[in-house]
Amino acid sequence: MGRTGGRGRVVFLCVLLVLVGSPWAREALIASWPDDNLLALLHHSLFVPQWDLSPGPDPLAREVGWPGNLGTVALVAGVALLVPRLVARTPAAGGRWAAALGAGVAVSVLSMVVSWTVAVNAGPGVFLAYGRDASGILVTFLVDGLVFGLLLGLLIAVVYAGMHTGAYTAPRTRTRGRTALRIRELRQPRELRERSTAMAHAHPSPDVPDAVATGTEPRDATRYLCAAAYTDPAFARRVVDDVLGDGLGAIAVSPGVDLVPVARHSLTARRLHRERDRRLAVAFGVIALFAPLWLLFARLAFRALGSAARPRARRYAIRGRELLSASGSVWRLAGTAVSLLLAGVLVGVWLSALPLPGLVKWLVGGYAWGVVPLVAVIVGGALALRTVTAEEADVDARLRGALRRDAFDPEALPRPGAVEPWAAARIAAVAEAQRSNVTCYSGFSPFIGYGRQESQWTLSLPLLPAEPSPGAGRDPSAPVTDFDAWDVVERLRRRLREAADGLPVVPGPARGHDDRGPVAGVQGARLAGLVVEDRVFVSGRELAEDGPFLPDPLRAPATRLPVEELRRIATHPDGVARHCLAAHLPLWGGEVVPSHFLHVAVVGRALHLRCERFVLGPVRRDLHAVDVLLPAPDDARLALTVKALPRTGPALWGAPRAWLADVLAERRRPRRLLHEMMAADDDPAYDRGARVSVREEVQGPEYFHHFQFGDAQRVLNALDRHALAAVRDFLDEHGVDTADFRAQTQTILNHGVLQTGGVSVVGNQAVGQGAQATAESATATAAPTAGNPARSGGSAQR
Repeated sequence: MGRTGGRGRVVFLCVLLVLVGSPWAREALIASWPDDNLLALLHHSLFVPQWDLSPGPDPLAREVGWPGNLGTVALVAGVALLVPRLVARTPAAGGRWAAALGAGVAVSVLSMVVSWTVAVNAGPGVFLAYGRDASGILVTFLVDGLVFGLLLGLLIAVVYAGMHTGAYTAPRTRTRGRTALRIRELRQPRELRERSTAMAHAHPSPDVPDAVATGTEPRDATRYLCAAAYTDPAFARRVVDDVLGDGLGAIAVSPGVDLVPVARHSLTARRLHRERDRRLAVAFGVIALFAPLWLLFARLAFRALGSAARPRARRYAIRGRELLSASGSVWRLAGTAVSLLLAGVLVGVWLSALPLPGLVKWLVGGYAWGVVPLVAVIVGGALALRTVTAEEADVDARLRGALRRDAFDPEALPRPGAVEPWAAARIAAVAEAQRSNVTCYSGFSPFIGYGRQESQWTLSLPLLPAEPSPGAGRDPSAPVTDFDAWDVVERLRRRLREAADGLPVVPGPARGHDDRGPVAGVQGARLAGLVVEDRVFVSGRELAEDGPFLPDPLRAPATRLPVEELRRIATHPDGVARHCLAAHLPLWGGEVVPSHFLHVAVVGRALHLRCERFVLGPVRRDLHAVDVLLPAPDDARLALTVKALPRTGPALWGAPRAWLADVLAERRRPRRLLHEMMAADDDPAYDRGARVSVREEVQGPEYFHHFQFGDAQRVLNALDRHALAAVRDFLDEHGVDTADFRAQTQTILNHGVLQTGGVSVVGNQAVGQGAQATAESATATAAPTAGNPARSGGSAQR
């Protein structure tokens, strides 16, 4: 909870004390004096906060009124100064309840001591008003202060229940590193931030383990995204609304993940969330029907119960996790429930005693001694808790069942029902996009879906005839054999596929069998699983200038071009579309995917090579929870109920709005598509590019294993060597002087690890320009490069 939330709680308590001590509330309390001695004691303690700015001309009234005014000032000041420092900084569970009770009693007793001090020095009229001497007045004040302090302490505990204090020191360390990384991303231009992870910096939960199970099987990345559809409602909403719901936009694909099962699981999760919100809206209506303002009491009650349900903060670090039994929280929950019930009864009795108009009485529940509103809160809260518990049980069954590593089957997809008939065509478009060779992007960077840029290098070579070697018999005036960029691409494609298959590389005829040089040692090196493809990148705002990308202006852009069109684009590198030979190698179960994009251009009797190197990093830490689920306890139902308590209050409070928004969104979907089609038909620069990458949405800010980053770099370095060796062979075969090429290649390959595109964080190690790492948290800062204002460090040559 941030500083603003803590300040709001203090303001709420101070305002409530001022209202309770007002003359109008005091008149209502006097008019409803109970006959029972115990209730009279509680009733009399409610006079501790009392103030009156105009006590009247009577000297006795002024002598009695000033002690109450100053005591109320002391009470409010004590709450404002002591509660944030004592209660808000105390860890949750039992410690915070004890701190709240102690703070309430201390502030109340201190205010009564101030009132007594002022009263006994105000004049003899005070003794006449109370009918006692100074010691008798002190005893009365202290008893009232003690009783009111207990009530105030319960109120403080309820108000501050569920507030995050950062008691878990290990997650706080990770949060500082993620916050620093987020600050660096926010300093970058907006176009670059579009490609950054949008949900990878959430505050870690105490339930998320420090260590995660890394991906091992090829389908693990897909499985983690399918699990995220149920555990992260924001992710499922993003997939459904911004990817499937964007009928005219392109779809950003990523290597190493299958988006079709992710889309289907997201649709299923959205339908489950919609059904849950509908039932919670009914529970919300039950409470609002009898007393709308008691919804605030219900939310505070669920916060208190959720705080009591959380496990206690461990004092000492442990190497693993222990199976937490829900029965350990039963006594804390029982005590919290009894305290809340007592607080509800007191609030109901107090509100019923106030002389309020009929409509106001209904709004605040000030009728029938508060019994009916309290029963409504109990019934509605029980219905809400049952609904959220059922959702927890459903998600837990899916995570332990079909989403386990040994049971996951992408073909066994949950089929969306009739509530999403519009999604069938869009899911087919997702499947088609995964077989595409066109990326239609939106914004600045064209490489959407491929993660963060690690580095880049460029190479330019004039096509001059090679010097004849002694005895070769070559004519010095012989021209260079004609070739174009597509010929170079074909040689590169063949060389990379041979490397993927582990086939021996046949030396070119111009080289003979001399394999010495900067790329020696890569022959026969196998890159099993390497995917080599031609890919064309085009901006979504410039499709009208190139017909093949937009066969129908009222539909999404084309996803696949024939070979003839690819060759035309590759040999004419001056249009809006650019060709790249892409190579991807999914590692670590598809969680780490290095991508190598090589653009070839032959312009003005010169060969130009530009290589962009990207790495798609692991998914967020919390999404690995599907692989580290603890064994189900014997009291599984109770454990799920305890786990559902912290989520029930926020879910109940936001259910009507969420359910209504979903209903309206379904009805507005055809109208939205119609407006988009009208805009696309009228605007030639209508942006049809992909704005969201599903895989990048869950990309985390860190590597979980030391060798993940090293493996990605090894693959990229091997691809560099293979590509440069293939180009060198090709140039030798066509009679091009490669002396300058060899020198530039030597410079590129001998730089080793050179980070020019941002900062990579591996545990507590930082790699990048100006990178810094400490033992406490992995933080790094990168100074922007002046070469290109649109990307920090992105334009530096390797």
